[in-house]
Amino acid sequence: MSTAVLHLQCRAYPLHHRTPTTSLDAFTVPGHGELHPVLGSLRSLAYNPDITVELDLTGMIRPAVALPGVEVVACHARVLAAGTILVVYALRHEQDLRALDLLELDALDADINRVLRETDAPILSAVLSAAVSSGLLRSVALRPDLAVAGPSSPIDRRSARYNAHFVGQDPPWQPDSRVPAVSSGPDCRILLPYTYAWDRDPDTALAELLTMTEPTDIAVAQQSLLAGALIAGRWVLGDLAHAHPANTGVHAFRRFLDGLWADFHHLDSYRVESSQAHRASYLAARQTIGLDDTQERADKLLGYVSSSLLAAASERAEALDTRLNRVAAALTVVSAASFGLDIAVFVLPQVSLWTKIAVVVGLLGMATSGLVAAMLPGALRRSFQRRDATEAPAGPSGPASVSMVVAAGAGVAAAGAAAAAVGAAAVEAVTAPAALPATAVGPTGTVGTVEGGGGAASGAAGDASGVPQQPGQSAGS
Repeated sequence: MSTAVLHLQCRAYPLHHRTPTTSLDAFTVPGHGELHPVLGSLRSLAYNPDITVELDLTGMIRPAVALPGVEVVACHARVLAAGTILVVYALRHEQDLRALDLLELDALDADINRVLRETDAPILSAVLSAAVSSGLLRSVALRPDLAVAGPSSPIDRRSARYNAHFVGQDPPWQPDSRVPAVSSGPDCRILLPYTYAWDRDPDTALAELLTMTEPTDIAVAQQSLLAGALIAGRWVLGDLAHAHPANTGVHAFRRFLDGLWADFHHLDSYRVESSQAHRASYLAARQTIGLDDTQERADKLLGYVSSSLLAAASERAEALDTRLNRVAAALTVVSAASFGLDIAVFVLPQVSLWTKIAVVVGLLGMATSGLVAAMLPGALRRSFQRRDATEAPAGPSGPASVSMVVAAGAGVAAAGAAAAAVGAAAVEAVTAPAALPATAVGPTGTVGTVEGGGGAASGAAGDASGVPQQPGQSAGS
């Protein structure tokens, strides 16, 4: 293996969490072995050192990676307090990387990163799941679509961004012409966005090299956080656009955003907490990868998402108010029926069994009609909304739907009026004197003869049904 250049890849995974820093116990990764977390820190900070948790994954990753001509020297995971996990690879190549031009070097780095991402995905998922189960990572707030997928998906691969570092003495590559002219820190040369050359002995201890690359890795960690925010915002808007707000947990999304912005600004304090030399590299990397522009786009998108969620919440609140109003109307009808029954019992202490049955049936019919009138229009409207959401309309069905609801309401109102008339007729029948056999017009327009009080009841029912009377003919004569 060539020792002229050491190839480092630092991949940043956003994972909003709270990690204890008092006691770190070893935990077992099923099928891969045991890991022993070690406390570390971001050593490029000049003020207020930030604690990290270091995990050596070399023994798990090296047997699984098969890259011809490439040796995995080390693989470390650095759990930052600011909700990000940095996975760092140290690689050596058989070929002399100094002989490659910049575009060839970039293509080689991209191919290796693609293979590593596919190879280590199940291992990293198992490690993170075991870390969450053991309590090393606590209060994890996942991106909404990952939260829907369940706890088996704690790793956010889509939001991950990575840096490529080539460490060698007097690196031969020059920055690409598209890279803006920036003043980077000592020993740092920005070749392309996310690609850096460092003028340093490649045999330097890995811990010192990681401290050297920390400024640019902090910038890419912030970029991965914003990438996760953009993906989450698009996912929420898609659900709202397809009328599936139930899939969007508003409180879970709020927790995700709170953790995201807290972690982002925690990392952003690097610009004032770091030493002068590392701060220059951080600011140069930040400008080169367009971090400020990404932050502006994320602010706009998440602001729009917040407005849409507020509108959806208002719509759900309005629908809930409508349902509560219908429930209140139904309870009013039931209370009125109960009050009417109490009055009937008080006014009619001694009546025949059939009269009591007529009164009770009339009141129950009135209550049932009122309940149906209060609930049926809303049920029909929700049915039409569900049908319109699942089927493409063949024509202008809006007026027809409205007319059906109106017709249903009118029919229910008529039924309620008829039931009320039955009850009123039953009450009147008790107080009216006995009558001779009378002729009444029934609900279908037929003429029948009834005896006594029953004629008054049938006549009232005929009037309520809306059947026209013959000239000179009344309901009870």
